[in-house]
Amino acid sequence: MNNLIKVIAIDDNQLIITQLELLLKQVAQDVDYHGFTAGRHALDSGMCDSASLIFLDLNMPEIDGIELLRIFADAKLTTPIVLLSGEDKDVLETASNLGTMHNLNIISNIDKPVSLQRLKSLLECLDQHHRTSPAQPEKTYNASDIRIGLDRQQFKAHYQPKVSLETLNVIGMEILARWYHPFDGLVSPGEFIPQLERAGYSAELALQLLTQTLELYDKYYEQVKSLSFSLNLSAGALYDIELPNKLATLCDQYSVPRKQIILEITESQLLDNLPRTLEVLLRFRLKGFPLSIDDFGTGFSSFTQLNQVPFSELKIDRSFVSNCDTDSKKQAIVSATSDLAKKLSLKTVAEGIEHAGELNYLRKCGIDVAQGFLFARPLAADALLSWLTHNLNKPLAEWGT
Repeated sequence: MNNLIKVIAIDDNQLIITQLELLLKQVAQDVDYHGFTAGRHALDSGMCDSASLIFLDLNMPEIDGIELLRIFADAKLTTPIVLLSGEDKDVLETASNLGTMHNLNIISNIDKPVSLQRLKSLLECLDQHHRTSPAQPEKTYNASDIRIGLDRQQFKAHYQPKVSLETLNVIGMEILARWYHPFDGLVSPGEFIPQLERAGYSAELALQLLTQTLELYDKYYEQVKSLSFSLNLSAGALYDIELPNKLATLCDQYSVPRKQIILEITESQLLDNLPRTLEVLLRFRLKGFPLSIDDFGTGFSSFTQLNQVPFSELKIDRSFVSNCDTDSKKQAIVSATSDLAKKLSLKTVAEGIEHAGELNYLRKCGIDVAQGFLFARPLAADALLSWLTHNLNKPLAEWGT
């Protein structure tokens, strides 16, 4: 690293403070290093928000690392943080997850003692981050912007393939919204969905995306006739009592079997006005639409909702799928979820697959369907048709199994 970096270490063990200083001198030329044996001393120094990197021990007297994470979060600290601990791996990983929930920049967690190679890798990653990822001001959109986008048909459907884990054939697509903004280019959902939902436009967006998909189905029938299409419905959309009739009418207009349109409902959204939501979901099922519980396991009442809502599919959240081939906890969760779904006669879908190890473990567990970057990123309609031409009947070995 060529630029001066300010590194802060907070650990009640002076030996660790000294060790980090000696190691840093071996791997970085210009380091402004400050070690603190107490969290209060680090806070009083006023250096935390201007540091390039903070090493933070978890188990300390008075103010421990967990409390410091909360204090950093309250101060909206953006400095990259590396967690240190001699505790169990589970404790370290949970603390890392907590920091992420606090919207802190947790870049790694390390067991003590710190090795020279691990420290070198950390600093190289930090240097790469600073050189290639300068902070960008976050663009915000208001309800008026979104209203104009809907009126001018600027929101377009993209499609992410879903693959059968029994045959590894492509069996469906998830419909995902993208905003083709006339000045800002392609806008991702995270930048507009929250405001769109607050403005009450969720059902309208769903109808636009479904209409585009049905037009695709009608125009390219031979290429897509065997595929199902999954449409996300937010809490706001489920307040529209007439939405089941609207979606059914659209499907009938384009002669698309309703059973091929799967409606994905995010688990946490079901808690809002459950009687009204349940009425809408029941009417969807009566009209022949399959229902999928999305992001299963991330809410607080998963089993209650499985018991109350007539789901036909269960979608395992990517947080449990990522590295499930090597993480014993995630393996237990995925395996148990698969067993539960089988007993409830629900199809299982795993999202967020990125490498062959995850794919092979999910197949071993009996998961039915998967999607993720291993197969394809979300595709615009024209790119989807090209992708299907080359991948609809792709041999098993070519997926990395």
